[in-house]
Amino acid sequence: MEMPLHALLAGAWVGCVLVEALFERALLGQGRDKELILARLHWKVDLFIEGPLLASVAVTGLLIVRPIFAAQAVDVLLQAKLVFAALAILANIWCIRLVKVRLNYAEAGEWEAFERVDNSQHRWGALVLVGLLGSAILGLVR
Repeated sequence: MEMPLHALLAGAWVGCVLVEALFERALLGQGRDKELILARLHWKVDLFIEGPLLASVAVTGLLIVRPIFAAQAVDVLLQAKLVFAALAILANIWCIRLVKVRLNYAEAGEWEAFERVDNSQHRWGALVLVGLLGSAILGLVR
């Protein structure tokens, strides 16, 4: 049961990240009013959709690998998948924090700080995508 649920949740997480990237591209640089909307929207998606998906993927992933670790030695492919998964999870947790900080700056009208955090958030978001794609590809292979 865990494997199909994990795959479904991971797919939803990937979809959420891609949708966020789309509304970032659509609203960023379109004026401060649109950037405030973006900051609020992205925070709500992180809080109510992406964060719970991330936690669910982590839990179901642990439920899947726990018996594998107990029963046998872990092969290199699974180790690589776990490294990519950990990268995606940890980078996304940091990204969610940056989204909240960026929202705080937007609401305070501190646009220079908003832009600094925004740049950092997008770099961390790229790491999230690398981790998600790496673990998904290795998940399909293994």
